[in-house]
Order: sequence, then C-alpha cells, then structure tokens
Amino acid sequence: MFKFAHMADIHIGAHKDKRLMELEIQAFNESIDICIKEGVKFIIIAGDFFDKPIPELEQVKKIIKKLIELSQSNIPVYVIYGSHDYSPGQDSMIDLLEAAKLIIKIYNPKSVDGKIRLEMYQDKETGVKLAGISARKVGLEKAYFEKLDREHLENQDGFKIFVFHSGIEEFKPSFLKGAMDMECIPINWFPKGFNYYAGGHIHKRDEFNIQNYQNIIFPGPSFIGWGTKDYTDVAKGEKRGFYIVSCEDNKIIENGIKFVEIKKIEGNFIEFDVTGKRSKLVNDEINKKLEEEEVDNKLVVIRIFGELLSGNTSDIDTIGIRKSLTDRNAISPQINRNKLSTKELQKIRISSEDKLEIEDGLFRENVINIKSENKLLQNKNGIMMAKELLRVLKESPKDSNGKNSTAIQNKIVKSGIETLEIAEIMEE
Repeated sequence: MFKFAHMADIHIGAHKDKRLMELEIQAFNESIDICIKEGVKFIIIAGDFFDKPIPELEQVKKIIKKLIELSQSNIPVYVIYGSHDYSPGQDSMIDLLEAAKLIIKIYNPKSVDGKIRLEMYQDKETGVKLAGISARKVGLEKAYFEKLDREHLENQDGFKIFVFHSGIEEFKPSFLKGAMDMECIPINWFPKGFNYYAGGHIHKRDEFNIQNYQNIIFPGPSFIGWGTKDYTDVAKGEKRGFYIVSCEDNKIIENGIKFVEIKKIEGNFIEFDVTGKRSKLVNDEINKKLEEEEVDNKLVVIRIFGELLSGNTSDIDTIGIRKSLTDRNAISPQINRNKLSTKELQKIRISSEDKLEIEDGLFRENVINIKSENKLLQNKNGIMMAKELLRVLKESPKDSNGKNSTAIQNKIVKSGIETLEIAEIMEE
C-alpha cells in the first residue's frame, strides 16, 4: 500500500499583505508536514506552484527550505507549469528548482508523426507512471491536447496518473460558463483509462467520474488563490486544501481519495444592497452595520451592489471603509462594487475595483474592432493574447540593483515576439 498527495494552485507570491504572505507560507508548510506524517511516497503539484514565473525571492527561500526537507525524506515532488508560473522565452522558478533537483518536471513532449507524444515518468519507489501537459500561452495548450498521441499513453500498463492544468469542457463550473478567456478541453482529448487525473487551474474543489475517465480531481487552491472571486469564496467559508490518495495492488482503494483541509484564515463576507437609496446616506448605513461585524484578524470582503436612487457611485467612501476595517485589524479588506450603479449615470462602461476585471473589460470592448484573419487575434483568443502580452510587458526592465538592464529588456522583447508568434517575420 502507498499514498500520494495532489496539490494545485498554491500561488506562492500572490499577496502583498504581510499577514497573507506569512499565512500562505504557513499553509504550504502545514501541507508538507501532513504529507510527511502521512507517509506519502510522492507529491503532485498540478500547476501554478507560484503566482508568477519569478516570484519574490524572500518567499521562495522559505519554500526551498521545505522542499529540501522533502528531499531529505525521499519524497519527490512532480510538477507541471501552470498558467501563472510559465513564461515564454525565459526560465521560471520551476526551471530553477528543477535544476537544483528539488522538483521534477514531468512534461516532456516530443513530436512523432505529427502528434505530440508524452514520455511517462516512472516513480522509482512505487512504480507509478506519470504524464502531464503544462499550461501554455494563448491557444497553444489546447492545440497540444488536440494533437496528443493518446493511444501511446493508453497502451502503457501499470498504475497511471495524468496531470493537467486546464478546465474540462464537460465539467466547466457555472461561474465560468460564458467566460471568453477560459479555454477548456473536451474530455475525449484526454487519454482514457488512467487511474487518476490530477487537475489544476479551476479554483473550485471538485471530483468527477464518467465512463473511461475515473477519478478526475480538482483540489482547488491550497490557500486563498489570487483573484477577487478567491477572496470572496474564502470569506464565505469555502474550504481550502489538497488531496491524499491511498492505493494498493495498482488501484485506488475504496474511499481512498481524501480531502485534507488547510485552514489558516477565517473570513467574513458582508453584503449591502443599496437599491433605491441615496448615496449620501449609504456611507452611514454601511459604517453602522460594519460596527456590528466581527472583523478582527479576519479576511473581510464587502460586496456593495444595486442601483442608487441618487448620487454617484464614487460618493461611497470605499477608502474610509477600508481604513476603518484596517484599524480594527481586518486582514486585507476587499470591496467589490462590480454590480453597483446609479440612475444618474446614463452609462457605466466598467464598474470594478479589481484591476484584472478592468483589463478584461477593456480588452472585451476593443477586440471586436480588430479586423484580422488571424484566429489568434479574434474573439476570446484575442483577449487572451492581449492579456498575455500585457503580462509580458509588465515585467520590470530593471535588475536587482534597480538599474535598467539591456539583457532583461531583450528578454521582454523576445517574450513579446513569441507571444505574438511573429518570430519568423522579425527574422526576415
């Protein structure tokens, strides 16, 4: 009998709040301590170990200490890239940790007869065979699945695990339906007959079983995650954690898939419906209500929604509300005004305090004006391309000493060219 652990969407480095930075490390450390205590033989991280390709080194140093502890305990860590910690044209922290032999990247594709063939990695102690597809930039990940040599994988014998960082079209959660920027993979593009499908990318814990595809598992984030919805989910009490799977005789034992909760933070989700109210009175109402709420040392998310009878949405003093909550020791208070409007404004193009939602909204509005036969620039692919290019251009051109670096600038240019897939044109 043996056990393995399945984690995903850890997103180390996602937070700027010092308490959250410390808590995310504590959550990871607790997860690893449990794995060691439970005697797992290996750990799978199904993408987005880090929130960006090269996170803050102070956080990375703390992670390395725990990875060394795993190495000393002879517990290998099998990893694929996620959509956050993959970077085109340059190394990421995943590559550096693999070079240091602290993790093992199991995505090793090669082209055979026009198909993408994955070489399976066999765990030395258990004999388990692992294969996976990492997340990639715009459209490419889906193209890899489409060209995948599934027959080669299906013909392998033994206990098999397929690792991926993608949504599955048939199991797309309701909150993502209609989302233009969420590429999902049809289930029949996955290899059939594996013992376990270790998923990532979907920030919601779920388990699925259908014919030919058993034990499709999404653990969700092991701490908070990174976006507005993640904060809201945690504030509402949604559990975070990972899975430990028990196996024997080349199969998962009955009731052998167990979710392990990691609870490092309490939350409080508070809603205010301002429909039919005057903006000048809303501030007093919100502040009075918040005085009755328990916010000390809690992740607080406030949702203000509805149509104001009069006044502007900007009349609501979100800065003052945040300061009041911070003074009462709330952790990183968030205020969501996405569904807030007023009768006095004829048109609100984008109503959001989340910069990612603002970016998405602007991209959605403008991509329809692009006239191109290139499918990568159309509809949701165009939005994804724009977001990836913006992420590349946000990389700092300065080195660790704060000085402009020609080498770093060249890397940014190279990454931008690869994102736009115009390398051949530039060479000409």
